[in-house]
Amino acid sequence: MPDHCQLNQFYLGIVTAALALVASTPCFAEFFDWSNSEIQYLHGSNYNEPFNPHDVSQSIITVTHAHGWTYGRNFFFMDALFTESGQSAQTNLYGEAYSTFSLSKIIGLNLSYGIFKDFGATGGINLGENMDIPQSGTRAWLYGVTLDFDLPGFDYFSVDFLRMRVTEPADIGTSWQITPVWKLPFEIAGSKWSFEGFADFIGKKGSHAARQALAQPQLRLDIGDLWGNGNHLYLGIEYQYWHNKYGIKGLHDNVPQALLLWKF
Repeated sequence: MPDHCQLNQFYLGIVTAALALVASTPCFAEFFDWSNSEIQYLHGSNYNEPFNPHDVSQSIITVTHAHGWTYGRNFFFMDALFTESGQSAQTNLYGEAYSTFSLSKIIGLNLSYGIFKDFGATGGINLGENMDIPQSGTRAWLYGVTLDFDLPGFDYFSVDFLRMRVTEPADIGTSWQITPVWKLPFEIAGSKWSFEGFADFIGKKGSHAARQALAQPQLRLDIGDLWGNGNHLYLGIEYQYWHNKYGIKGLHDNVPQALLLWKF
């Protein structure tokens, strides 16, 4: 039987291959109501890690893809995290994949009322692996509901209410997660900006892990638009705030990260 490390690498490979497929195969685009793919480069220099008194510097390459289809929408991303200083060199992979089934699309009725836009059922999986440490994988399964809101000025604003079950590195039972996701575009002196991101509020996992709060808001400037090729190249900053990182009480991140992004 394959060990946990091999299984996580297998599942991470599936997510990566699926992302490459939907992002690069023209025939799939015919079935999308909309689609968006991005490659992000992030760099920060004062991450905190367990049992390490030093600030850790790392670079992160993130590939994301989202699309809408007949019955809802799908979203997934893959992070590759490369340690540069502050601890031994290592590479971590982390990915998430979610599907949301829209009630309004399934029944064919407009459910919007006031600021409420739609209701959906959501399921997903979180996968992680330290490529330099055997038996280091993480895996969690999530399911629940999603509320979509129609807020003035926002391209989207949704909130997931999810039940979580962590099955690796050990089956430690269930917890909960609440995740708002948003995008707010705006202009300053003719330049195009957006404020977007997410926040995870996560309950205790098992008897020892503490509640967590992870927020990664981004401020983006469409620098391609400055020379007439907008909606592709962005420069900005992402701020990572992580309270009780990894569920470890007292371990926190407050990290500004430089951001360079290509959208396709």
